[in-house]
Amino acid sequence: MRKNLSYFYLLLILALVVCLVLSRRSHKKIGASVAVLVGALIGPVTGNLIIIMSGNRQVSTAGCYIYFIGMDLVMVALLRFTFDYCDLIWPGEKIWYLVHSVLIIDVVQFLFNPFFGHAFDIEPIEVEGFDYYRLIPHFGQTFHRLLDYGVFLAVLIIFSVKVFHSSRYNSERYTVILITMVCTGLLQTYYIFSRTPVDRSMTGYGIFGILVFYFSLYYRPLRLLDRMLVNITSQMPEALFFYDAEGQCIWANTSGIRLADLKEDDFEKSTDQLCQKFGQLDMGEGDWSCQRVSGAGDNARSYVLENHIMKDSHKRVAGSFLIIRDNTDEHKNLQRETWNANHDRLTGLYNRAAYEIIQESLELNKVYMFMIDIDHFKDVNDTYGHEIGDRILIKAAGIIKKNFRSDDFVCRLGGDEFLVFMVNAGEEQKPLSGTKIDRINTALSASADGLPPVSVSAGIAFGKDAADFRDLFEKADKALYRTKQRGRVGYTLDGDL
Repeated sequence: MRKNLSYFYLLLILALVVCLVLSRRSHKKIGASVAVLVGALIGPVTGNLIIIMSGNRQVSTAGCYIYFIGMDLVMVALLRFTFDYCDLIWPGEKIWYLVHSVLIIDVVQFLFNPFFGHAFDIEPIEVEGFDYYRLIPHFGQTFHRLLDYGVFLAVLIIFSVKVFHSSRYNSERYTVILITMVCTGLLQTYYIFSRTPVDRSMTGYGIFGILVFYFSLYYRPLRLLDRMLVNITSQMPEALFFYDAEGQCIWANTSGIRLADLKEDDFEKSTDQLCQKFGQLDMGEGDWSCQRVSGAGDNARSYVLENHIMKDSHKRVAGSFLIIRDNTDEHKNLQRETWNANHDRLTGLYNRAAYEIIQESLELNKVYMFMIDIDHFKDVNDTYGHEIGDRILIKAAGIIKKNFRSDDFVCRLGGDEFLVFMVNAGEEQKPLSGTKIDRINTALSASADGLPPVSVSAGIAFGKDAADFRDLFEKADKALYRTKQRGRVGYTLDGDL
């Protein structure tokens, strides 16, 4: 037992040294106080080790002095740690000096013990076949215990108050330290009053130092944080899904459960449900984002999907999380803005800005360009007013669009000027192109809707006969001018000039 206990103490001292080094390197504010406390604990643990290993009176006595004086240093360090960890301010310098003075007095009275023998003595006993020197406490030792226990009790009271008067996050932190100190104090008390032959109480203090190191610098109240994160993410409008390294869904927030039509704990079905809704999704294939549409017609919804990989400290994939955001309103607004930017508000046809864009996507030698003007439109406006003029423009736009294919592009360049790209057309369409203008004029001459009859003039040019789109525009414009010269109400083909 003696040998095993000695090895355990050696490992405990080594662990405290490691904690001391790491505490000093910590960038946290509490790191310095933790380092002082852990460093102070090395002394009494070492003293206790000497007492256990030695079978010599003088060496055991020296171990006792190291043990007891070291405990005074531990109490000073524990007070400093408590005030720093609990973010407290000393009530005054006088109390600070008083505490230090009493602890210094205790150290001094131990130093006089060899002369007066008032603090403690030791007696030899045999434990499992080896010599061990057990403590015989006197008045000075009782004073020492009352002093250390007083400081220790004050620290327990401080942490207890903080537990009940702090936020839930901080309360959990303080509770962990408080429970650790209570267990350590109970272990110490047991060895004092039980008079157990071998004092192992410093094992509790050594473990206490390691736990303080961990809980102060590395521990996070995960259960509370989990609850907080769950509450926060559950209120998010975005759907959130968490996946493990194998791509299995392990949790989803309220929006995610609703989006994937899941039961509260039926997360493993989320992948199949989402794939049915959005198509194939690669959960474990790195970071990605995409835009998907679910539904059709008026029920169509637009979503942005973002997948992010999570890695552990060793750069290994630990899982992933998928965020799905409904951006239907944004998508519709963008479509509306894009439509407004490229369409004439009165007629709904493409505008001049769209005309510039459209021609870049067309194949010149397969395009017919129609330049169309409403005849004497200024006179119509002056005679009937702008309201009637606008209605005539809307009517003309509808008739022109109706007489071309859905693949063709009908534009209003401004005023009563219209332009049409008839696409994917060849030489065989040239004789038929003029008949479109004739049908348009026939429809515009009807006055059943109460609007005055009007007519249009057109110029038609074939892209195969032009050098580029600017040249095509000029040819169609010249053909339109020729139609007006001939009396309007008709069309002219560029090749007929």
